[in-house]
Amino acid sequence: MANISSIGVGSGLDLSTLLDGLRTSEESVLSTITQRKSTENARLSAYGQLSSAIEKLQTAAKAFEGDTTFGQYTASQTGESFKASASISAVAGSYRIKVESLASTQTLIANGVADKAAANGTGGVVSFKLESGEVKTLDLTGKSTSLQDIAKAINADKELGLSASIMNDGSGTPYRLMISTTATGTQAAINDITVEGNAELGTLLNKTGMTEQAATDAVIEVNGINVTQATNKLEDVIQGVTLNLNKVDTEAQTLTVTRNDDKTKAAINEFITAYNNVQKFIKSSTAYTEGAGGSVLNGDNTARTAQTRLSGIMNFQSSNGGAFKTLSDLGIRTQADGTIKLDEAKFDKALAENRDDITKLFQDKTNGIATYTQNVTTGLISSTTGIVTSASNGTKSRIKELDSQYERKQTQIEATMERYRAQFTALDSLVAQMNSTSAYLTQQLSAWNSDSKK
Repeated sequence: MANISSIGVGSGLDLSTLLDGLRTSEESVLSTITQRKSTENARLSAYGQLSSAIEKLQTAAKAFEGDTTFGQYTASQTGESFKASASISAVAGSYRIKVESLASTQTLIANGVADKAAANGTGGVVSFKLESGEVKTLDLTGKSTSLQDIAKAINADKELGLSASIMNDGSGTPYRLMISTTATGTQAAINDITVEGNAELGTLLNKTGMTEQAATDAVIEVNGINVTQATNKLEDVIQGVTLNLNKVDTEAQTLTVTRNDDKTKAAINEFITAYNNVQKFIKSSTAYTEGAGGSVLNGDNTARTAQTRLSGIMNFQSSNGGAFKTLSDLGIRTQADGTIKLDEAKFDKALAENRDDITKLFQDKTNGIATYTQNVTTGLISSTTGIVTSASNGTKSRIKELDSQYERKQTQIEATMERYRAQFTALDSLVAQMNSTSAYLTQQLSAWNSDSKK
């Protein structure tokens, strides 16, 4: 193949410039394809932004589900003797609480022995009778009865509800087995220990001869009423309130339970913000400005459909029988630009007077705002059936086809240009030959004329 820079050298014609012009003409089609791809890429990006905005609205609507958004209460206390928390079943109120005793476990300490690894008789079955009347059994038949092995056997049997360790008191018989209950309260304490089949071990584990740190129950006074519990975590003393006792106190502390609407308001505002962001994006991406022309999704049916469906959230009417049928009833109203705004005074009044029906409007499984919004947004951005997703996938397919067209056209152009080069090279050679022949003839004629004049 002749180099393009050498074309025209033989003929003297500016074939290189002509060939460049032909390439520019051929490649104008590529520019058209590139421009179309740029438009499709911009559309694809817009669909991605639209889908992201709708997904945020979907997430905001999900916050209305469950128990964390509506019906929250806050518990606070004046002292440090207990820590309180409140659930959605709590009731607003104030309580005077005094912690008189904490629940504790029981510990029994056996008499000392000289060697913790020495056996205490052979085998045996140890029975621990609890204050509740329940009996727990540890079978040591065929097993070692040294202090360290008894402790190991007790700790390995989770059903016993006991733990064991060995202390060294520094005496002549220093090793003493310590057995503790894992549960607090007097009913979990060991009332008696009996050993069958091993008298020596029975003497060692005779409860009457063991040192005892007695178990205790938690005792609190609530508004002058004494309450006794086996644990320091009290969940059923005050409705919807959990008390975690920390220490005994000489004075009563004040527990205050109040309604907490902060999460409700935050969720409502996040929902409004997410809804408005979608509407604003659709408006800007479909706008037409005189002189500047249309935005990337101007005239796009998918964007308009999404806008219409999302607007249906504000037109939604519940038939669940509650006091509120629409978002407008709560003070959430549509503005002239399609966005929504909260009338805080009206919403606060509705929240104070009828929070249960607000909860029902948002949370009703078949006829609530949360479910309706989920259905609408899923129909738009579902990975399988969402219309925005489908439009995005269609755009991706068009971009892929444009890439293929570009590659095919490039191949065609190169083939065409190779044909032009071959033709121009042949032309250059032909003209060069003709010029050479012409020069020769001119020279011969000139010579002949000169000879004729002599």
